[in-house]
Amino acid sequence: MNDLLRPLFNLLPGMWDRRWVGLLTAWVIMVLGGVGVALFHERYMASARVYVDTQTLLKPLMQGLTVQPNIDDQVAMVARTLLARPNIERLVRENHLAPDNASPDVMSRAVDALNKNLKLNINARENLYGVSYANPDPKVALKVVTDLVNMFLASGIGGKQQDTEQALKFLDAQVADYGRRLTAAEQKLKDFKTQHPGYSGAANVDYYTRVNQTSDLLSQLQGQLSAAIAARNAISAQMRGESPTISVTAPYMAPATAPAAPGVPAAVLDVERRIQEQRNRLDDLLQRYTNDYPDVITARQTLARLEAEKKARLKAAAEQPAHTGEPVPTLNTISAANPAYQQLRVQVAQADANVASLQAQVAEAQSRLSQLRSQAGKMPELDQQYAELMRGYDVIRKSYDDLVARRQSAGLTQKVDASSQLAVFRVVDPPRVENHPLFPSKPMLIALLVLFALICGVAASFIVSQVMPTFHSPRHLRESIDRPVLGSISMLNSPDILAHDKRNNLNLALGVGGMVLIGLLWAIWAHFTRQVGV
Repeated sequence: MNDLLRPLFNLLPGMWDRRWVGLLTAWVIMVLGGVGVALFHERYMASARVYVDTQTLLKPLMQGLTVQPNIDDQVAMVARTLLARPNIERLVRENHLAPDNASPDVMSRAVDALNKNLKLNINARENLYGVSYANPDPKVALKVVTDLVNMFLASGIGGKQQDTEQALKFLDAQVADYGRRLTAAEQKLKDFKTQHPGYSGAANVDYYTRVNQTSDLLSQLQGQLSAAIAARNAISAQMRGESPTISVTAPYMAPATAPAAPGVPAAVLDVERRIQEQRNRLDDLLQRYTNDYPDVITARQTLARLEAEKKARLKAAAEQPAHTGEPVPTLNTISAANPAYQQLRVQVAQADANVASLQAQVAEAQSRLSQLRSQAGKMPELDQQYAELMRGYDVIRKSYDDLVARRQSAGLTQKVDASSQLAVFRVVDPPRVENHPLFPSKPMLIALLVLFALICGVAASFIVSQVMPTFHSPRHLRESIDRPVLGSISMLNSPDILAHDKRNNLNLALGVGGMVLIGLLWAIWAHFTRQVGV
């Protein structure tokens, strides 16, 4: 243990002998550092935070109706442009950070200094934007941050009227230009159809396709005409088989005193009613089916059977002798229009009208087909010209419609921008300045200066003791020069020497203590004067 501490015991006496060099060095460092600390200006931090709400109710309502840019990206871009050089120069002038008549170099240095101390913090995920600035004057720091926040709020993205107006002017010019082109294209189509009145081409349909289509249409119409004629003939044949009139029986009571008049007996009444019902059913079937339909054939057979039954009963009644006495119920036979015949006449008239219409359509299709075949030589060229005109017209029409839609969307966007904003700015943390300066504060610097001066004094004593060493024991001398030491003489201190040493020690304590006391008082003064200044 003694071997480990021996170098320290040999070092401390030498440093103690050079204590005045250390004290002088400490005071020199203290004075020079004090000048630097006196010239040092504490800086105060001012800050503010702004929240941008981009999820407004108007945004989903205007979806698809207006041009909606990326609001978050625009807000971030606006925040970054706050630190553009024109804005920094404006802050320098408004806060008098440079003389009013400053030269360009002085203004440039002031702008660079302000830009260096300005900090912009962007939290895109939470839409929070923070601004901070440090300046020796807390009032200036607060004023700069306040002006910067006001600039951020004033640059809201809802007021981009100038860009919108320029876009509207451009779209108006394009709409007018394409409107003239569309009118010219329509006039060309009109002139083409006027020059070729027989041409009835359609877009994307060539000559041979139209010939095939017209031929197919003609065949279809001819088939329909043949079917209509056959149906009309069938109805006409059926109508010829019907009588225009029918006999209708009416019951009455023959007087008892007179002989019974010949007539249809009451037993035939039921058969007559069934015949009428069967005729109505047959008429209903003929309106829906042809004569060859099984139900129609069955209905005709039933009707014929009933007619035969009626004739048989009438014949049997005619062969019976007449009775006298009490009144006998009999039937009168009257002639009336046949309903089935009337319905068949209506159906024949309808069939004639249908045949006439189909004949007109067939004639028109034949005329069109003949006209197309007569134009076989020049029709392909007309098709090509017509296709080119329609292609140009379609392109211009589509562009015109797109421009009109964009113009309407831009106009609605301008109205939305003028009436409201798609983003709302809210100041979360108003501009404020910290009560304490940024590190390092002046009291902290003073304390560090005192500590640094004392360390430098100790270091100076150590260096001088090593450059000009002294020996305080025979062992230290023998170890240093590696020579034998013959002997040593002890020093006997007189009272004067002891008194002198006491005065030196007191002076050393006063020197070190005065340095610490001055530093302490200076730090206290700096602290309280700073608080008063704030």
